[in-house]
Amino acid sequence: MTIKNILVAFTGSKQSVNALKVAKIMSVKYGAHITGTLSHGLPVAMYTYGGHLPQAALDDITAADKQHRIKVRKQFFEICEDLLSDLVHFTEAYGDANEQLIKIAHCYDLIVMGPTNKKTGYQHMEVHPDLIVHSAGRPVIVVPEKFDVAEFNENALIAWDGKRAAARAVFDALDILKTKSRVVVLTIGTVEKAGLKTGPIVQHLTRHDIAPEVIHSERKGKISKTILQTAKDVKAGLIIMGAYQHSKLAEDLFGGETNRVLAKSKVPVLLSH
Repeated sequence: MTIKNILVAFTGSKQSVNALKVAKIMSVKYGAHITGTLSHGLPVAMYTYGGHLPQAALDDITAADKQHRIKVRKQFFEICEDLLSDLVHFTEAYGDANEQLIKIAHCYDLIVMGPTNKKTGYQHMEVHPDLIVHSAGRPVIVVPEKFDVAEFNENALIAWDGKRAAARAVFDALDILKTKSRVVVLTIGTVEKAGLKTGPIVQHLTRHDIAPEVIHSERKGKISKTILQTAKDVKAGLIIMGAYQHSKLAEDLFGGETNRVLAKSKVPVLLSH
């Protein structure tokens, strides 16, 4: 996959601003177009109380929401003002925020977004990374809210279990991996089984002119903890992993490695499902 078309979920929140900063670095690095998108439904007050509010109040809510969207658009272009103008775009979509972003994302190489802002007054504009990863059919880079973009370095960690989702993530990330100075493949489990898993992926990466290092780790407790600790140890600026190998419902109900990594990672995570 050649990275030439990056989509950023942008709402003006701190989370989305941080995601945009990472997307800008990638835009410059790959000469890629960058498109901010603001998907939104009805303001919560209108959706909840619309039938009980006078028309004047509804008009005020509508006008205020429109002004906020104008402000978000302006903020996006201000942050991107140092990029080539021909490569910077912005779009809006009306409807359920997650569903609209999923539809738009189908024709992009990559989605970059932050975690959901749970404290915003604009919940009708918020999108949820877990839903986007699960349904968009495109790789998603989730950027932590407090991530220092200066740490978006050239080290990458691949969490490899030999399964479909992990294979999809590596394929989706090949163009990124080719530009990294250090690529580490992490497998978790017994050395014997780990060796069987890593042979084919190391060969595949090598044939793409990527020289990976391999780390085997015995399973001790939660896999997510090992992934995050290894990312810290190798000073990874990006984690690459498959997402929701089990059903998302099961992960939501009982907890899962994808959700735990997203919740606790200090660096961006590229996820594919």
